[in-house]
Amino acid sequence: MTGEIPRLYMEEFYLARRRLVERMLSPSESLEEIFKLSGPLLAPMVATHGPAGLNIAPFMLSFSVRDELLGEAIAELERIRREYWGKGHTVHAAAARFLLDWVYNPERANPLRLVSHLMTRGHTYTNVSATGEAAVGILIPPDRGALELRCKARIVEEGPLYRYTNLLHDLMHTVPRGRASHPWYPALVLDVYEIYDNSYESLGRKIYPAPNTQA
Repeated sequence: MTGEIPRLYMEEFYLARRRLVERMLSPSESLEEIFKLSGPLLAPMVATHGPAGLNIAPFMLSFSVRDELLGEAIAELERIRREYWGKGHTVHAAAARFLLDWVYNPERANPLRLVSHLMTRGHTYTNVSATGEAAVGILIPPDRGALELRCKARIVEEGPLYRYTNLLHDLMHTVPRGRASHPWYPALVLDVYEIYDNSYESLGRKIYPAPNTQA
């Protein structure tokens, strides 16, 4: 990381998503309603360029834990997977607790590393493999602003980040049903190196890294 992460990014993206997870633990909350109202935060648009041409697509992004903690996080994900396999929506409380303890805990997470998985070796896969670049566009609902993230991008098809990313997906989509609807897919890893405030007041002002921290 280069300097302090901007408050706007942490409060309106990272911690806003933590607050969504906290709602998962309330018995009065509907998971479907939480997701329906929060799509722009949960599945931002990822843009790439390269041999496949200009491309933009929504991706369900999450955050990685810090490198030195990946092994512990994977072990905990695998424990939850074994214990809650096929137990329907009862897994969601365990999933929420994991997310709050690991993914949305700034002491354990890397808020500037986003991960997802690629369900096809299509445009995004082709472009990232060739250029190593991507940009993420985030709308802060209900229209309170927007962020642009410029990222170093890579495809990971083995190792800890690959396992971590696919286990995160399994936690919500495979474990409750007790069956996998598809095999594991390559992981998309996005390391944020620049952040811009794209709100109508700021119109693309760079907020990370701050001017006095740039190399």
